[in-house]
Amino acid sequence: MNSWFNSVDIYCERLDASFWAEPINAMSNLSFIVAGFFLWRLRSSRSKLMAILIIFIGLGSFSFHTFANRLTGLIDVLAIALYLVTFAFLIPKQWSRNSMLIQSGSVILLILSIVLAQLLITYLNPALPWLPPGMYLGAWLALIMYALATQYSNLSAARFLWMAVIVFPASLLSRQIDMSLCDSIGGSHWLWHLLNGLTLYLSSYGLCLKRSKLQ
Repeated sequence: MNSWFNSVDIYCERLDASFWAEPINAMSNLSFIVAGFFLWRLRSSRSKLMAILIIFIGLGSFSFHTFANRLTGLIDVLAIALYLVTFAFLIPKQWSRNSMLIQSGSVILLILSIVLAQLLITYLNPALPWLPPGMYLGAWLALIMYALATQYSNLSAARFLWMAVIVFPASLLSRQIDMSLCDSIGGSHWLWHLLNGLTLYLSSYGLCLKRSKLQ
C-alpha cells in the first residue's frame, strides 16, 4: 500500500518530492476551472455535468502535480476516463438518437478506439517512442468519428467538435515533448494543460449546443 504514496518524478519541472515542486504545471490546471466556469454558464443540465467533470479533471491533475504519487496519478487518469465515457454516452443526443442501445454503442466505439490505439502504439513504440498513450490517441480518433456523425445532424455543434479535433494534436504534442524541451524552456507540460482545457471546452460546448431551428 505504501507504494501508492511513493513520490514519482516524470516531468521536467519537478526537481524534488516537495508539494510545490511543479508550480507552473500545478497552476496551469486553472485552465480546466475556467473551462468549467464558462460551460456552467450555459445553464443546462448537460453543460453543468460536463463542467463538473472538467473541474474534476483539473483538481485531479493539480493533486498529481503537487503530491505526485501513484494514487494521485490514478485519480488524474480516472477523472479523464470518466469525462471520456460520459461524453461518449451523451454525444448521440446530438444525432437525435436517444436510445440506450446507440448510446452504449457510442461508449463501446470509444473503448475499442482506445484499445486499438494502444495496441498500435505498443507495436510502434520502439521505433516511435514519442507517440502518446493509447487513451489519448484513441479518444482523438473517436472524436473525429463523433464530429463526422454530428456533421449531418447539428452543423453548429459539429464546428466546435472539429475545432477540438484540430486543437487536441497540438495539446498532445506539448505533452509528449515536455522532457525534450527541458533544457531549453523548462518543459512544456503546462501547455498541455492550457490546450487540453481548451479542447475539453470546445468538445463539451459542441456536446451541449442546442440544434438551430434553421437546420
